Amino acid sequence: MGITTDLCRDLEKIDLNEKDREQLRTLIIDFFAAAYAGYKQNRAINEKVEAVVYPQGGVEESYVLFQEKKYPVRLAAFMNAFYGHGAELDDGNKKAAGHAGVHLIPAVFALADQLGSSNEDVLVALATGYEAYIRISSAAQPGLVARGFHSTGVAGTLACAAACARLYGSGAQGIEDAIALATTMTGGLLSYGDSRPAIKPLNPGKAAENGVFAAMLANEGVQGPAESLEGQNGWFHAVTDEVHEAFLKSSDHLLLHDCYFKLYPSCRHTHCGIDAAVALHGRVEPSLIKSVNVHIYPNAIKLAGIKIPKDQDETKFSIQYTLACALLQGSYGIADMDPPKLTEDVLGLIEKTSLIPDATMEDRARGIRGTRVEVIMKDGRREEETILVPKGDPEKPLTRDVIIDKLSVCAQGQATEETIMKLVEAIEKIEGICRFENPIKLIGAAL
Repeated sequence: MGITTDLCRDLEKIDLNEKDREQLRTLIIDFFAAAYAGYKQNRAINEKVEAVVYPQGGVEESYVLFQEKKYPVRLAAFMNAFYGHGAELDDGNKKAAGHAGVHLIPAVFALADQLGSSNEDVLVALATGYEAYIRISSAAQPGLVARGFHSTGVAGTLACAAACARLYGSGAQGIEDAIALATTMTGGLLSYGDSRPAIKPLNPGKAAENGVFAAMLANEGVQGPAESLEGQNGWFHAVTDEVHEAFLKSSDHLLLHDCYFKLYPSCRHTHCGIDAAVALHGRVEPSLIKSVNVHIYPNAIKLAGIKIPKDQDETKFSIQYTLACALLQGSYGIADMDPPKLTEDVLGLIEKTSLIPDATMEDRARGIRGTRVEVIMKDGRREEETILVPKGDPEKPLTRDVIIDKLSVCAQGQATEETIMKLVEAIEKIEGICRFENPIKLIGAAL
């Protein structure tokens, strides 16, 4: 047996305990928070994508966020994932170096609408997808990122295929066939970090759409290449120079518990800096700051090093801007995105800020991707704060109440508190063998 077969046999055996189910429901609530924010904050490109997708119509199979009409499974999966990534507020995993729920939840929910799946089937499929995504992507890192691939797209396609195959009840061979087919459909580059970052949500969107499609084909008996991950011309060969096989093995818990939740609407590489700046806010007088040194791992500078964001899309990938806002006001949030608060104070602090590559701020084995912020005052005094793990990581978990508050904040102006309460209640009811009732339909009906 090879790597792919062993992995798929593991995935087919996944079973859930109540702690797993509770974490999955929290992840689903968080997805809706991210989707509300993404729908509002990314409207400029959302409207263009909608103008292409929605006129296609098709068989009314699955619910789509903010729409009353149903759409074909693949289009529903694409659009819901696209909305979910628009504000950079969706869950992620450090070792995998990308996002999971934003493609898995739309893909599984869309297919479950068509199949009439049970609640338990949906939760098991999601757990299967999280496990597949984190194991496969982690095994390919850091080479995958070094080659310029966005793991959310390229590994996400494989994960969605595995999750949807599990929803079909296809067994280990069906999961393997779906992943094999998905390896030929993966896509997603980090080029959004160079310019025009608004297109980034296309990556999870296509992961969800293509993953569903691969599972559909596998369910009809179409088979992909054997050893699709480890083969001579397989997926790993294409995306990385080195495969860390240890990450493909099972652990003593499902890896969905290792995901982080985001408090700030920006790339995760900015979050330790924001936390550090918030901590420093009350200890420094902005007018007396001479310079700010941000010691951070090189990959963060590569992916989030936009100095002065020209629009809300670029705020998500600007260490300097997010840190300046947080240092000046003691917080950072959606209100700081659109339009960017490029005040004289913010621009002045950005000009005083230097990003210093520091490899010691990253330790993959220990799950550390940190930032040390050093503020040098005009009188020579120094204030310093080091954050190795940001809030929302498993080491610094957020409570369910905080996630629900995040949902309320992200949905402001788009949903009433009554709708939010109904949405949370519907998500809490995703358990047992009852037929799955997609919570997405509550949002379209409330418009």
